[in-house]
This record gives sequence, structure tokens and C-alpha cells, in this order.
Amino acid sequence: METTVLTDDVIKSANPGMTDFGSGLLIVVSSQCLRCTKKTLDCTICSDFCPVGGIDTTYDGRPNITNSCIKCGACTAVCPSNALAVATKPARQISRWLLQATLRSEQMVIACERTTALLRLAVRTDEADAAIAGLKIVKDARQKEQLIFLPCLAMMTKELWFSVLNEIDVSKVKDLSVLLPIGQCEQCPVNAKENIEELFSEAISMAEQWAGIEVGIITELADVPKKRVANVRQFLVSDEVVDRRGLFTGFVGELKQSWDDNAQVGNRALEESQIQRARRDSFERTRLAADQKKKIATSVRPIETPFRYLLVEALGRNDAHADSVSILVTDTDQDLCNFCGSCVDVCPVRARKKVDDKVVVDDLYCVGCSACLQVCPTEACYFAEVSGRAYLVEEDPEGEAETDDSE
Repeated sequence: METTVLTDDVIKSANPGMTDFGSGLLIVVSSQCLRCTKKTLDCTICSDFCPVGGIDTTYDGRPNITNSCIKCGACTAVCPSNALAVATKPARQISRWLLQATLRSEQMVIACERTTALLRLAVRTDEADAAIAGLKIVKDARQKEQLIFLPCLAMMTKELWFSVLNEIDVSKVKDLSVLLPIGQCEQCPVNAKENIEELFSEAISMAEQWAGIEVGIITELADVPKKRVANVRQFLVSDEVVDRRGLFTGFVGELKQSWDDNAQVGNRALEESQIQRARRDSFERTRLAADQKKKIATSVRPIETPFRYLLVEALGRNDAHADSVSILVTDTDQDLCNFCGSCVDVCPVRARKKVDDKVVVDDLYCVGCSACLQVCPTEACYFAEVSGRAYLVEEDPEGEAETDDSE
């Protein structure tokens, strides 16, 4: 009978090669998949990128998520039409976590779940002390308020990085960094094709360009600022030998600090509530908010992808960087268009439609997936850039936002 202290839980939390990534079930949104449109395209980007062959595209139709999937969620960032999503950690939920953190910490650090796994025991051991020491490092890391853990940094798209950078010096957060110990990605199974660092570094670079703010990097966990925790209870139940002469003074000091901490928590909760309310109100400044109020049948309404929503929402909260944001969308050369409708049939987000005798594109929803360029027989479709400012509504002199009620 095996007596090792290295139980399954210990191994999973301390060994990156054996860890279940645990980001949840991966789902495919068929209505947005390029392989499921009226004019099916042979898109294999997700399966080509998957490091473990967890996505099967060897047959027609929607990709099949196999048992090989390690649930890292990295493929959600490479799908050109945003058709892949993680059921338990969708983009909007990740965004809520990040935005909540911007209200509480001046220094915010985003880390991969594998960071704590990298701090594993040097060898498999039957020594209880060694196992406990390894787990204590993991526990200490979890208690750092500034740390936000995601299954994989590759899940973070440029829109998510920008959403946080856009809050610097607007909310409490003053600095954003990545905790990435040297050599971590090299040991990770998500990097089996040696492309994972390139993926998230490119997303970070684009967000930095949009916001004009750099994302820092931390290579040692000890460099992440620690969270202070009121420890009155710990003080009272401690079995350590203490100086009895200073016991009462020490207790009063700790108790007063606890009261102060509780008052700060209450004030912080009120402040956060006010900021959250202001954030909700700021969404009304966007074209997306105005468009949502239009009475359009669901069957013909353009599809709002989560990453476009997050970008527009961020611009609504703070438009300081709106002019620096440049989005790649598609457009149509009307002189070359023969009005065949192929691009309309293949658009995964219904951003294209026929209006009178021409095909128009709604840049609010177009994700620049290139599907229309691939099927256009006359090469009338082309890429164009749109400024982030275009996603905001202009305000009239009386302070009321102007909206377009036309369908």
C-alpha cells in the first residue's frame, strides 16, 4: 500500500505536467463558426493551434472537442469569428474579475494557473514536511490580493488587456503586470507547439499600443506585493509564547487595526458600488447600447461577440484612448460588387446585409474574420480600419446622445 503524502490533490497543485487545467467545458457556437455558415469555409485555425490535438476538424461541420482537450482556453483567443468559448470562464466573467480587481489594488498582477504549479516539489517525496512546504508556497500565492489567476495567459485577448489598461489612473489601479517566471511556458503542455508566448505577447503589444501604457513583467512571486490581513483572531488563538508585558497593548493595537480595517472595507464597498453604477451608466455612451434598444428581429440582428462588447464597453468607461484604438473590419467596393450576396451568406455575425442595390457592412459588429474576402467572386471585399471613436455616440449641445433609429 502506497503511503506517500503526495495525494492526487497535492500532485495536481504542484506539478504543471500533471495538472488538470480546469477552465471548464469548451463549447462551439455553431451560428458563428465559419464551418457552419450557408457557404461553408474550410477553417481549421482552432485545430491547427490546439497543442494537444483536442479539436477535430477532419470532417465537415462544427469542430468536435475531443477528450484530449486540456481546457486551457487558448483556442478561444485565436478563433477569427469568436465561435469558441469556455462555459465556466467566458470572456465577460473574466472581464468582471479583472475590473473588480482594478477597484481594490493599485498594483494588479495577472498570472497563469501554472505559476503556482511551477513552484512544485523538486522531486516526488514521501517527506511530509517537503510536501507541506510546497503547498504553503501555493497557498501564500493565492492570498495575494493583487494576483488574478487565469487558466492560461493565452485566454487574454487584446480587448481584455486593453480593458484593464484603460482603467489605469481612472479607477484605483496604477500599474498592470504579468507574473511569468522564467522558463514557465517552456514546461507547460499548452506550449507544445512553442507558440503560446507569441500569442499572448502579441495581444499585450496591441493593447499597449492602443492605451499607450506598458504592461510590466514580474519573474519572482516574492516581488508581488503582499495583502495585509487583520489578524486579531490569529493573535488570540496563537499558541506561541509571547511577552506577557506587551500582551494587552498588543491586543488593543490589533483590535483597533481590525476596527479600522472593517471601516475601510465598508467605505470601499460603498465606493466600489458607486463606481460600478457609473460604469453601467457610461455604457450608454456607446453605439452598442443605442443599437440594443432598436426593435430588430433576433433572426436578422447582428451578433454581438463578447470581445467586441468588452472593447466597446471599455471605451464607454474611458474614451481617453479611443482615437488610438484601431480595429480591422471589412468593407465593400461598390464598383466591383455584383450584388451576389455570397459575403452576406458567409458572414458569421450577420454584420453584412443587402440594402437596396448594395451590400453594406456594420463596423460595430464586423470582426474582420476574412470570410467575405474568401468567397467574394469579384474581390469587392477588402479590409479597412475603424477608430475606436467610431464606437461612441456623439452628444448634442443639450447633452443628449444622438442615436440612429434606422434599421
